[in-house]
Amino acid sequence: MQQLMQHLLLYPKRCSFITTSYSEARRVKQNNFSSICHITTHRSNSTHSTNNITNNSAYVRSALSAGPIPYQKGWAWQQVLLNRRMNYMRMQEKQETSPDGNYTEQDKDWILMFEHQPVYTLGRGATEDYLTFLDNEADGGLEKRTRLSRKYRGEDASRLNIDRFQKHNTSGTADNPTAEQDDVDKLSNQSICKQPVLAPNGSPIYRIERGGEVTYHGPGQLVMYPLLNLKQPNYQQDLHWYLRQIEEVIIRTLLHFDIKSNRDDINTGVWVGKNKIAAVGVSASKWITTHGLALNVSPNLEHFDKDIITPCGIEERGVTSISEVLRGTSSDHCPSLNEVADVALKCFGEVFHVDVTEGRPIR
Repeated sequence: MQQLMQHLLLYPKRCSFITTSYSEARRVKQNNFSSICHITTHRSNSTHSTNNITNNSAYVRSALSAGPIPYQKGWAWQQVLLNRRMNYMRMQEKQETSPDGNYTEQDKDWILMFEHQPVYTLGRGATEDYLTFLDNEADGGLEKRTRLSRKYRGEDASRLNIDRFQKHNTSGTADNPTAEQDDVDKLSNQSICKQPVLAPNGSPIYRIERGGEVTYHGPGQLVMYPLLNLKQPNYQQDLHWYLRQIEEVIIRTLLHFDIKSNRDDINTGVWVGKNKIAAVGVSASKWITTHGLALNVSPNLEHFDKDIITPCGIEERGVTSISEVLRGTSSDHCPSLNEVADVALKCFGEVFHVDVTEGRPIR
């Protein structure tokens, strides 16, 4: 394991992710995961593996009709659905019986679609140094850096508290939407710092459990969080493969709007020229993914100002959007967020070879 960590640390600024056991970390190396900068591992006491069920559908839960929602609400939706699925898997392991072949609401692949209110987030291992506005604080930003530190666990820590979530027992299901919504509201309220660190423009800043550095979410940006079980036969237990698939979804989506984009050999995400148009940051627990992509459709790009942050920790690059790229071209019409979402879901189905099925909207 030590040799693996030394090997991965040779490749800075690429991406990071969470895996669940040392055996999975070793499997990462076997899958030629040479472009990952670090892995956070969690020990697992389980000695059994859940039997796979073939699932060729991903179910969409969208809150786009509700307009921009608080970031912690979208985060809570991910955690509630993840917790529910992992509880189901633990139940199957404990019983040591094969599921009956019917996919329950507890064991589905989901795609969550959001537009967030303005917020900045730091990945699990991200440095506060890329919050450039802190350099201008009277104390050099010491108090705010402390509250945002990845190691700090005080009551005033500016983070969405996954530790509290792990003690939270969800009860709702998609068949009981009232209880499901109650779980989300309860977790959203329990996990949030009541007085988060604020950026100069008033946007809250939270440290969360995804990989990657600092990024911005806000109105005019399409956020897609796939919750996929990568142990399913139609996927691969390989987060490098998963990241590239997510990037391919973005590239195909942009091409639909006559925008040619590309990957970068060093940094994750999707680029138009030297400017990032979509960020990708993921996490996984027992190979079930959370977090995902943020595609800039028509956001206020001033929120990415380098006097506030260094987006994704990449100093020499800029940020752009669909609206910015199409301005002044023959296609000088920026599609709506819903139009982009429809295309992105179609491309997701093509890239991952799944049937994308509409589920109950999130209100």
